[in-house]
Amino acid sequence: MKSFVGKLIIIGAFFLMISACSPTQVINKLTHQQAIEAMSQDDSIVLVDVRTVAEYNSGYVAGAINIPIDDIASTFESQISDKDTRLFIICRSGNRSAIASEQLKKMGYTNITDIGGIINWPQPLVQP
Repeated sequence: MKSFVGKLIIIGAFFLMISACSPTQVINKLTHQQAIEAMSQDDSIVLVDVRTVAEYNSGYVAGAINIPIDDIASTFESQISDKDTRLFIICRSGNRSAIASEQLKKMGYTNITDIGGIINWPQPLVQP
């Protein structure tokens, strides 16, 4: 009987450990139009453009802040310290926004939405 209880405890501990290691946060996805609508209704959303400074300076979505993907680990937390901030992540084609979203998730940010790339953004870009 003791060995059966011992096995149950080990199995229970194993499942507890697996569930604790499983990612519980999901990275949301929105179309460009859905993102535009959400941003027009919620001014607390922070739109983060993860392209390089040169790419950003060639034209960006109105209201976006630029934190290049290569700088996320070193500077993101100093610029956006609240891990529950509603973040919309954008890049050129959608590849870097997906990578940055995963990186932010690992850093503990809890409200991440990947809106892909600006290649087909339906509104005019800001031209500095």
